[in-house]
Amino acid sequence: MNMANLVPIALVFFQMIFSYLNTKVLMGEKKFVAKEILLLVVLALAAGNIFLFIGGYVAILIIISMLILGRYFIDSRMIYIAGTLSYVMILMIICDHIAGVMDAYLWKNQGVMIDGLDTFIHTIVSFGLPFIMVFLIIKLRPSIERQIPFLNDFVPIISIIGMYMLIIYYISIFLGQYLGNNSEIITLNLVFFIIYFFISLLTFFMYASSTRNKYEAQQKELEYLANQRYMESMENQFKEISKFRHDYKNILMSMENFIEEKDLDGLNDYYHSVVKTSSQVIEQNNYKLEKLGNVQVRELKSILASKLITAQEKGIDTKVEVTEGIDQVSMDSVALVRVLGIFLDNAIEELEYLGNGVLSVALYQDEKAVHVILQNSCREDIPKLHKLKTRGFSTKGENRGNGLSNVQEIVTEADNLYLSTSIVDDLFTQKLVIEF
Repeated sequence: MNMANLVPIALVFFQMIFSYLNTKVLMGEKKFVAKEILLLVVLALAAGNIFLFIGGYVAILIIISMLILGRYFIDSRMIYIAGTLSYVMILMIICDHIAGVMDAYLWKNQGVMIDGLDTFIHTIVSFGLPFIMVFLIIKLRPSIERQIPFLNDFVPIISIIGMYMLIIYYISIFLGQYLGNNSEIITLNLVFFIIYFFISLLTFFMYASSTRNKYEAQQKELEYLANQRYMESMENQFKEISKFRHDYKNILMSMENFIEEKDLDGLNDYYHSVVKTSSQVIEQNNYKLEKLGNVQVRELKSILASKLITAQEKGIDTKVEVTEGIDQVSMDSVALVRVLGIFLDNAIEELEYLGNGVLSVALYQDEKAVHVILQNSCREDIPKLHKLKTRGFSTKGENRGNGLSNVQEIVTEADNLYLSTSIVDDLFTQKLVIEF
C-alpha cells in the first residue's frame, strides 16, 4: 500500500479511536476491557479502509460503530451515549476543519495527502486539540453546575441538541464534498460550524438561566406555601395541647378521688380507659413537627416541613429529631432543596409502596458541619446501591431514575459535601454532612 493511501487510512483510524476515547472520558468511564479494545481497533481499521471507497460518508459507519460499542461497554442510557458522542464528534469536526484550513493556507495542500512536519501538525490539531477541549470541559463542569445546579436535568435536551447539531454539520460536509471540496468551502464550513456551535451554546445557557430564575421563583412560592402549612400545623398543635391541658386537670382530680377512696380496681380501669388513651395523643403525628422550630435556615425548614406534612397526610408514621438550633448551611439553596427533596420523595414513595414503616429525620449541628440523617423502611428485595445510583435506573418505570444519580453528582462536585448511604435490616439510610 502506498503512502497516498496509508495517510488517510491512518487519519480515519485515529479519528475513530480518539472519538471513542474522548466519549468515554467525558462520561466518566475510565475502564476498558480487552474485548472492547480489540473491537475498537478492528472497527477503526475497517473504517480506514472503507474510507478509500466511499470517502467522507464513512463517518456514518464510524458513528454507528461507536454507538454499538457504547451500547455494550458504557454503563449509561443510550441517549446520553449518543449525546456525548455527538459533542465529541462536533469538536473533532471543528478541529479537523481547522487543520484543513492550515493545510490549505500554510502548507498549500488540499485534502490529507501531506508529508513531514505538516502531517505531524495536522495530526496534533485534529486529535490533540479535541482531547484538550474535553479535558477543559471536565475541569469546568463543576463550576458550571454550581451556577446551574439542575443542569443534569437538562441532559436529555442537551443530548438531542448535540445530535441535531451533528446532523447539520454532516449535511454541510457532504454538501461540500458534492460541490468539490476546496479551501474556500472548508473555510466557509469552519466559520459556519464555529458560529453555529457558539450560538447553540449561548441559546442553551440563556434558556438555562431563564429556567433557573423560574425555578427559584417557583421554589420561593413553594417555600412560602410550606411555611404556611407548617404554621397551620403548629396552630392546630397548640389548640390540641390547650385542650389537653384543660382536660389534664379534670383527669388528675378524678384520679385523686379514686386514690382517696382507695378504689384501686376503679383507678386501674380509669387509667387504661382514659389516662393512657389521652397520653397517646402526644405521640400522634400532629405533634412531631414541633422540633422543626429549631431549624432557622428558611429553605431547609420549608423543604422538611413540606415533605413531612405530605408524608403525614399520606398516613406515614414520621419521626423528627432536631435537638439543637440549625442556623447556617454552607450549601447552595437550590442544590440543598433538590437533594433533600429527592431523598424525601424517594422515602415517601417507598413507604407508600410498602403500606407501613417509618420515616425518620434527624438534624444536628456541630462546630464543623450540619448533619442530616434520613432513614426509611424499605423492601427486602431493594436493588443494590450502585444500581440505584446509576443514571436512568429506576424501580418506578420508564423515564425515571435520575434522582440519586443527580444527588451523587452534586455531592461529588462539591468540596464540603459528604454522603453516606446504607441499607441494613430493611432500613434505607442517607447521612449528609455539610461542612462550613
